[in-house]
Amino acid sequence: MDKNDFLIELSESERTAYGRVDFAAQTVQQQVFSAVWALESQVNSGGFESFLENEDPALVAFAPEALQTIGAVSCADIVRRAVSAAPGLLDDLDSEFYAYPDDLTDLLYNYVATNPDAFGPVTGGA
Repeated sequence: MDKNDFLIELSESERTAYGRVDFAAQTVQQQVFSAVWALESQVNSGGFESFLENEDPALVAFAPEALQTIGAVSCADIVRRAVSAAPGLLDDLDSEFYAYPDDLTDLLYNYVATNPDAFGPVTGGA
């Protein structure tokens, strides 16, 4: 199983609070996972406009910190700018995000792997 498949399986399991527990009630480790996962999912399906309109405002506000936590410094900067941008400027930021200046799959996988108390042991991920 590759890293992306592992993360998809994890996101759909009871090992994460993603989609099952209100964002505010999650542990910080779970919030990091949920914010990165929701961000990538929403932006890839409808751009930052979708992310900003459809996600919990607390998750949106936390997303740059979550990205910073996993080491996605460039993406954190893009998201900070998207959160404070006028709607007409989001297309350019979508394009910056789609260039994937940080490997979110590797970074999120590594974050999960270094937090086994929050997510359980990591298996596979070659």
